[in-house]
Amino acid sequence: MTGQLRKLVGAAERHAFTLVACAVAVGLKYHYSRASADELRWILAPTSWLTSLFTSGGFEFRVGEGYLNREQSVLVSPACAGINFLVVALLSLVLGFGGCFESSRQKGSWCAASLALAYLSTLLVNAFRISLSVAVAHLAARVTGLTFQSVHRLLGVVVYLGGLLALCLTIRFWLSSRGRRDASRAAPLLALGCYAGITLVVPLLGGAAHNPQYWTHAAPVSVMVGVSAALLFAARGRTWDDGRHAFRSPEHPERVATEPGSRA
Repeated sequence: MTGQLRKLVGAAERHAFTLVACAVAVGLKYHYSRASADELRWILAPTSWLTSLFTSGGFEFRVGEGYLNREQSVLVSPACAGINFLVVALLSLVLGFGGCFESSRQKGSWCAASLALAYLSTLLVNAFRISLSVAVAHLAARVTGLTFQSVHRLLGVVVYLGGLLALCLTIRFWLSSRGRRDASRAAPLLALGCYAGITLVVPLLGGAAHNPQYWTHAAPVSVMVGVSAALLFAARGRTWDDGRHAFRSPEHPERVATEPGSRA
């Protein structure tokens, strides 16, 4: 009994900060689902300020609505807060790189740093997304024949995924440069999983399957996540198939796995 208790305590210590990060993520989602524009000023205000650096005209706060740029007819409302990206970035950093740290103090510091990095990344990526939409969405809609909302949605998916992968790859490079050779190579793929989970699975579990808008958003997200995952695997130089053929890795060309019972 004592041995089992020690194992449970050890597991709790190893995963304590992961559980903390998950609890923070759930808290953010819960807060976002019920928060008004006034209650989200902690993220809407800096996002609007950063966006104003790349667009003409300033933003002014409208009670109950968000930050309005009259010149560009742009409203940074709660729907534009980027909370989902904040949650995904936090989980990706903690789950993807938490294993690179050994002591509880290091893990706790990384958990706090992940929250700060996720917040700053959300501000930068979201401001870039809004600015890009202001600059090219209407033109892209006319050229492609899509609606403005469709172009805006596609731009958001591309920018969010690009920002998320850039964040994870930058952190992995930084950790490797500081001598942590065990920096998780799977972190970018895990980040894609977190993105798909938060944007697709969670709404689906909440009953979004009956909402046509969910499927309109889910389609491009699924395609872009799949394409991003394929590119990541291609960048790692690996190929694979349905298991009936050989698997080779450029790092270990001598390793060839074949179907059971076959000869190499």
